[in-house]
Amino acid sequence: MISFARPALIRPLTRLLVLGIGAFACVATAAAGDPTILAKRYPELQQLLLAHDVLQAMAYEEIVLTNESPSAAIGQRMLLDKLDELEEKQGSHYHSAGNHLALLGPHRAFESRVTPGLLGVIYEQHDANKVRPLLADIGNLPPVALQTLQRGREFVEQLIEIHLNPEIEDKKSAVAGAVQRYLSDDAHSVASRPKSDELLSEHPYAYAYPVGFPQFSGLAWASQWLKIALLEIVITATTDAQLDEDVQRLIALYNEKLIRQHSGFVSLPADIPTSPVIAPTFYELYPDAAYILDNLESLKVVIGDVLAYPGIENRSQGIADAVAAYTDKRANLTTDDMKYLLFVLRGGIYNAGGPARGGLTWPDRNWSREQSENPHISISRQN
Repeated sequence: MISFARPALIRPLTRLLVLGIGAFACVATAAAGDPTILAKRYPELQQLLLAHDVLQAMAYEEIVLTNESPSAAIGQRMLLDKLDELEEKQGSHYHSAGNHLALLGPHRAFESRVTPGLLGVIYEQHDANKVRPLLADIGNLPPVALQTLQRGREFVEQLIEIHLNPEIEDKKSAVAGAVQRYLSDDAHSVASRPKSDELLSEHPYAYAYPVGFPQFSGLAWASQWLKIALLEIVITATTDAQLDEDVQRLIALYNEKLIRQHSGFVSLPADIPTSPVIAPTFYELYPDAAYILDNLESLKVVIGDVLAYPGIENRSQGIADAVAAYTDKRANLTTDDMKYLLFVLRGGIYNAGGPARGGLTWPDRNWSREQSENPHISISRQN
């Protein structure tokens, strides 16, 4: 089992987040003058991607507030009981236990109170220049985590811009250059090879985030799905008209995931969206970049686990240890590509949000070969 150090508390988690959209009034302004191609061509989509950073920050802060509340004691005990149950189940991990993520988690009262504000933020107008450094305003995260997440966000933006820019003819070389520049800051870049699933599934606080706060994690994963799916369609679209049509379909699919049905969310991802599952073409063409994105998302989940687990003495140090594990370019790497594919595909495409272009409306984990008439994954790259 991978262990993260737990030294004595250095400082408390102090910054409090006011509930609702008003907390982010300083960043929710009309976007103007943003120079990115994405903002100019698809402003609605750009706003949804900017909202991802606001959403992640709010989710982290509200988890901290929940654990600091005396009324959360019952939910904390329920969470620990659920985690004990999961630990007893053989083979249970993030990519096999999608059906254990109940819509109503142990902190359901807190989530129900906050979720309307999160949904409101998603559809607000955001100023890119104010949203980009937003995570730096969270006092709970150590500087190394802030810089690593910020660098990762900038890397994703570069990938999108490369493929939207008609002046860049050699996309493959441009992506290779972006990867090289990203990795040049060794301390704040995650590995370009997949990390061992033990870092995600076997650390001391594993599952605390999605089991304790399934609506928060589901909303964050829906936004991550949008980001990865966008990469898939900008890479595979053959004409501007097709890309325009695909973007509109992508936004519609994302909106469908956020619709409440039967007094709750039924379409939010219950599993981490990863590149091989959601964007197989992107993964096949640019495996190094794809692994970076997947490692970044796993790191976000582990950070959420550390924030969500009750009674940790020093969360800041626990997060710093997680960042160190994911930025280490030598230890805990998966060298077998097929093993990694089996790991991320085990939960099924549906649980991770479905294909970038849609077409999967019910769980696929137990499909037979005959039922899989149009397989989504077709990876031809050899080791």
